[in-house]
Formats: sequence, C-alpha cells, structure tokens
Amino acid sequence: MREKCKVKATDVRKGMMIAETIYAPGSGSMLIARKDTAVDDKIIERIEQYEVPWIEVVVPREPGTGTLLRGVTIEPLPADRSEETTEETTPTLEKDLRTEAIAAIRDLFTALQKPGSDVNFSTSYHVVRQFEDVLHRIQSVVTRDISGLMHLQDLKNPADMPYHHSLSVAVLAIATGQALGFDATRQFKLARCAILHDVGIPYVPPKIKDKKGKLNEEEYLIMKEHPVNGANNLKNKGFGDSELWNGVMFHHEKVDGSGYPKGLTGDEIPLFSRIIAVADTYDAVTSRRPHRDPMTPSRAFELISSEVGKSFDYEIVNAFTKNLVLYPVGIAVELSDSRLGIVINSENVLRPVVEIIGTGEAIDLARPENLSLAITWVVSSK
Repeated sequence: MREKCKVKATDVRKGMMIAETIYAPGSGSMLIARKDTAVDDKIIERIEQYEVPWIEVVVPREPGTGTLLRGVTIEPLPADRSEETTEETTPTLEKDLRTEAIAAIRDLFTALQKPGSDVNFSTSYHVVRQFEDVLHRIQSVVTRDISGLMHLQDLKNPADMPYHHSLSVAVLAIATGQALGFDATRQFKLARCAILHDVGIPYVPPKIKDKKGKLNEEEYLIMKEHPVNGANNLKNKGFGDSELWNGVMFHHEKVDGSGYPKGLTGDEIPLFSRIIAVADTYDAVTSRRPHRDPMTPSRAFELISSEVGKSFDYEIVNAFTKNLVLYPVGIAVELSDSRLGIVINSENVLRPVVEIIGTGEAIDLARPENLSLAITWVVSSK
C-alpha cells in the first residue's frame, strides 16, 4: 500500500518516495530530486542545504505493519471532497500568541529559579507584567471560542516540552473552569496556577528528571518533592497568594488519599489542584516522552474516566469532558489496519468518521461493521 502526503522537510526519511519533483525554493530550475526517486542520504542533505520547507512523498505501507509517519509532521493530501466536509478545526492558539506565550512562561520560570528573593513586582515587574498580559490574552481566546479547544496537538513541542505542557494544562484548566461557572477573575487565577504547577520540577536533579526508564524508590521520593519545592519557592519569592501556592503544592493529591505530599482526600484537596490534576494527566499521557509513545485521545479519555473516585473528582472530570473534542475535523489519524485518514465528522466523540487518504472512502467508526477498527495514532499537523 502506498499513500501520498506532504511532510515537513526535517521529517523526510529514507524509504519514502518523492511524489513531485523538488526544486530549490526561489530558483525555479535548481533540481534537488526527481519524482519517483527513493529518498536517500544525499537527497536529505540537499533538502537541508537548500532549506526546502515541505516535500510531497509517497510512503510505503503494508497492512498491519504500522507507518513511517509516526512522529512526523504532515500536511495530508486527501482525495477531493465536498464543501460541507472541508471545514477544519482552527489552531488552539494562533502561532504568534503561542510563541509569545512560550517565551513569557520561559522567562518567568527562569526568573523564579534565581537565588534569593529577587522576583517580585518591584524588581521583575516587566517579567511578571509580560506573563500576565499574555495569560489574559490566552484566557480571552479560550473563553471566546471553546469549540475544539480540548484537542491540543498544535501545542505539543518536544523541543520546549515543559513550557508547552504548562501552556496546554492552562488552556485545559481555563476550559474546565468555564464549564464549572468560574468568572473571568477566577479563570485567570486558575490559569496562572496551572501554568506554574510544575515550577518545582527544575529543582529535581537532571539524572532523575530526564531518566528514560522507571524511577526507583529513592528517585521517586525525590521527584515527589517538586510540588512542595515549587510552592515554597513561589511563596519565598513573594509571587502569588495562598490559593496559588496551595494549588501548586497539592496538584498530585488524589481524592482517595493515595496522592502526595499530604495524602489529602476529597474536598480537602484545593479546587484548583483537583482541576489541574485532570488537565495535567490528560496532556501528559497524550504527549510523547523519551520512554514511551503518546496515548490516543480516546485512550486518555478512558484512563481518566476509569480513575474517577480514585485519582480524580467526578464533578471536575464531568466539567473537563464537556468541552472535550478528541478528534476535531481535519486532524490526520492512523487506523488499526494501518490506513491513514482525515477526520471529517467528529459528532461522535470517541468514534468519528474518517476519510481514507488516497481512496476517499468514508469510514464511520461508530457503525457496527467498523467497531473492530480503532484510531491508533494521531499524526501531528502543520
């Protein structure tokens, strides 16, 4: 089986086949690779040399063997379809705002790691002001257009993973707070707490924080100190208030009392912490990590649902899922039979309609004859 798609040049791999002749950008005639040529090291080198942004390729695939597209950024080239199915979900945040937000989060985290009590509104006013200005704008975007915001594939970036994770958790938290009836001021405070929930992670030794395998008991005990370290650092630096500090400190508590650092139960856990716990888990398990592949959104949904009453509060999970769009229209997915497709209808949250790339066949995953099929991969989009 061979499928044509457009991949980001940095993700071109040997084994793919050039689908359209490549010329150097702006030259019109500088040949880089001809159509129907197999990608090799020389072609990859020339693509990098001439800074070609996107390449149309044919990907060899065999049923049941998976795909070369895992971890690859693509722009699918599906068969033509009618106008009523071409509407796609817009990005969670526009690129400029996303870039500005990551920079603001990075600057604040960096400032908070400085020794002494030098981070406060008088000495680091510009850092705090920039952060809070961006956060207000994010809140405005999320509350203005909640449709599809719970799919955060466009906010995931391994290069700046801690900051993108913080941003994703904040977006999820805002949407959940809105479903719970929070006013604008309360949503802002929740979002600020969500962004800073892992501010204690930089205090974890790199050999533990970046370990690819499972932590041993001693390492896990050290890792479990990060919520307290983060909260104490914020308090010592004079940043925030008790609601922020407690929200950060207790975001790893579980409603059945099995969490840390205090083993709190139920409503003993601050509301902000209970919301962040759900948002944090969802974004973490749907993101790639050095030691594992990401879960599909539907598997993450099932995981969180199964933990209601144990790890998570029912009311919070119910609010979280009200705005959940697992597979928005336009997202590229891989099915369990190795076919690649585009979601064209997502009215059924867990079982959308997928149009197969290359054939244009529409597969309604909710129909009885298709229940043996499942979405096994969400392919990152441009």
